Amino acid sequence: MDIAPYILAQGNWISMAQFMERALYDEQGGYYSKNIQNIGLRGDFSTSATMCDLLARRIVLQWRESCKAHGKRLPIIEIGGGNGDLAMAVCRNMSLIERLFSRYFMVDRSRALRNLQGMVGGHSVTVFDTVPKALRKCNGRAFIFSNELPDAFPARQFVFQGGEWLELGLAVVNGHIVRQADRRPLPSSSAFGRWAQEGQIIEVHESYFKWYAEWHELWKSGTLLTIDYGQTNDKVYYRRPQGSLRGYKAHTLLTVDELPAMAGHCDITADVNFTDLIHLAQGSPADIIRYMSQRDFLLPLANPDIAEEAHLIAVPGAGNYFNVLLQDRFDA
Repeated sequence: MDIAPYILAQGNWISMAQFMERALYDEQGGYYSKNIQNIGLRGDFSTSATMCDLLARRIVLQWRESCKAHGKRLPIIEIGGGNGDLAMAVCRNMSLIERLFSRYFMVDRSRALRNLQGMVGGHSVTVFDTVPKALRKCNGRAFIFSNELPDAFPARQFVFQGGEWLELGLAVVNGHIVRQADRRPLPSSSAFGRWAQEGQIIEVHESYFKWYAEWHELWKSGTLLTIDYGQTNDKVYYRRPQGSLRGYKAHTLLTVDELPAMAGHCDITADVNFTDLIHLAQGSPADIIRYMSQRDFLLPLANPDIAEEAHLIAVPGAGNYFNVLLQDRFDA
C-alpha cells in the first residue's frame, strides 16, 4: 500500500492513528482486511492462545465463576478472536453440557477474520461485526473477553517538546514520508501528566475509548475480561523515551520509521496504558474492578514444568508484561 497519496490528499499530514487505521483496516489493502496470513509460529506474530491451552482453561474457569456469581449460564462474547484458536481452545475445555447449552459469539471488525472464525468455529460460534449486535442477542447479559485487543486499536502519538505536548504524524517531504509534530487538541489520558519530560513520546488509544463508549451502556450485567500487554501509567514508558509504537512482520520487529513502507503488510501495535483502561471502567461506579498481572491470573492453573505455561507466567517476562483487567457488572 502506497500511503503517500493518502497523506497528500489529507493536506500532507495525518496522525499516527489515521495511519494505523488505513494500514490495518483499509478494505482494499489493510493488513487485517486483506493481507494477514496467519497467527502463530508461521504468521507475523504469536499470542498466548497460540502457545498452549493454559489461557483458555483459565478463561473457562473465570466464566464458570462469573456464571455462579450471576446465578445463570452467561453467553460468551469474544472480541477480536484472530484466527479462532482461542475460541476453539475455550470450547475444548468446556464440558459437553456446557458446550451444548451455552452460546458463543465472536466479534471482529475485519471481514477476512470473521470469515476465518466462521469456518473454524462452524456451528459452535456465531460471528458479528459489532459488539452491540452480539449484546442484543443476549439481552445485554454476557461474559465478554478479549486477548490482545486494545493494542490493535489505532493509537495517537505525542511528543513532549519545548514544554508542551505535540502530536506526531506523517507528512511527505521531498518525496519521503517523515514524522512531523503539530499542535493538536489533546485527548484524555493519564500519561500526559506523568511523562511530561523533554523528548518523551507516548501513545493514547483514543479510538479504543470511543469504541468502548459506544456499547458499554448496552452491557447490563456479566464480566468483562481484558488481557493485553502494557503496564499502569507509572511503568508503561519506563526507559522507553521513544514510546512503544512498533510493527511486526514474520516475527521481526519493525521500528516506527519502517512502518510507512510496510503499510498494509505488517501488524502495528502499541502498549496499553492500563491506568487509562481502569479510569474507563471507573466511569461505571457500581462495577467491581480488579487489576492483576497475567502471572497472578494464570497461576492457579499453571504448571511451571510445562515450558509453554512457564513462559506465560515468567517474571520478568510475559507474566508481568501482560496484565488483566476484570470488570463485573450486576443487574440494578
